Amino acid sequence: MNKSNQRISKDNYFMKIAEVVSMRSTCIKRNVGAVLVKDNHILSTAYNGAPSGLPHCTPDICVRKYLKPGDKPELCRGVHAEINCIIQAALHGTAIEGNTSLYTTTFPCMSCLKLIINAKIKRLIYKEGYNMENIVKADLLKGSNIEVIKLS
Repeated sequence: MNKSNQRISKDNYFMKIAEVVSMRSTCIKRNVGAVLVKDNHILSTAYNGAPSGLPHCTPDICVRKYLKPGDKPELCRGVHAEINCIIQAALHGTAIEGNTSLYTTTFPCMSCLKLIINAKIKRLIYKEGYNMENIVKADLLKGSNIEVIKLS
C-alpha cells in the first residue's frame, strides 16, 4: 500500500507503467512510453526508437539532434511509442477495437493521432503536452469522439 493506504487510480497506475516503459526509449531527444489497455488489461506496451533490428539512435546517427521538437519529422528514423504500441498489438493478433485506452507520456504528434483515431481507440490519456496549439489536431479530436484526459 502507498503512504495513505489508498490505491492509486487505474489511470495513474497505467500512466506509471507508461513512464517506466519510456525508460527503454532509444531516442536521444525525447523518451516516450505508451501502454494500450482494453477493459483494464494491458494489451501492449511500447517506447520510441529505431525500427526493430536496426541500430539504436545515437548522436552520430540523429540528423535532427539540433532541430527544435517537431521540425522536419520526416528526417526522424525513430518509430513513435504510440505507433509501436499499435503495431505490437497487431503483431500478436490482439484486437484493439472496443473499450480501449492509450496511455502515453507525451501527447501524440499529428501522424500518431491520425493512427489512433483510425485504430478506434476510445480514450487517450497523456501526461505531457506536445504541439497543443495545433488547430488541426484539435479539429481531428473534436470529430473523433475520443475522450482525452491530461494527468498531472
